[in-house]
Amino acid sequence: MVITFCGHSKVQNEKMVYEKLKAELTNIFNRAETKHTELTFYCGGYGDFDFIAARTVNELKDEFPDINCSNIFVTPYITENYKYKNEQMRKIFDEIIYPPIESVPYRYAIPRRNEWMATNSDLLIAYVIYSWGGAAKTLEYAKRKGKKIIML
Repeated sequence: MVITFCGHSKVQNEKMVYEKLKAELTNIFNRAETKHTELTFYCGGYGDFDFIAARTVNELKDEFPDINCSNIFVTPYITENYKYKNEQMRKIFDEIIYPPIESVPYRYAIPRRNEWMATNSDLLIAYVIYSWGGAAKTLEYAKRKGKKIIML
C-alpha cells in the first residue's frame, strides 16, 4: 500500500495533529501487520506537517519491526543547488526518489511532484484547513482522481 502525505507547511496545533496522525497510522500499521502488507510512504519534505508525518512513520517503524515499510522523500529537484537538502533528507528518510518530471519547468516542479505522488498512491492523508496553497491544490487533485483520503 502506498500512502502520500499532504499538508500545509505551518501546523496550528502540532500536538493535536501528531496525535490524530499517529492514531490513523497505527491503525494502518495494525492492518498491515494482520494482512502482511508492505507499506510505502511518500512525503514532500516541506514544513511542519511533512516532518510530523516523517517522524511518526519512523516511530511506528520501530514499534512494528516486522512490517516491510519504506519512508520515502520525493524530491522535486535534482539540481546542484538542491543537493544539500537532499543530503539532509537522507538522515530522515529511507530513500529519495525523483519522479519523471524532468521536462517540467522549475517553477512547476513542486506541484507536478505532488500530483505524481497523489496519482501513484492508494491513500492520501491530509492536513488541509485552508482552501488555498499547494496542499489544498494537491487535495483537490486527489479528489478528482478518486483517491481514498483521510482528513486529519
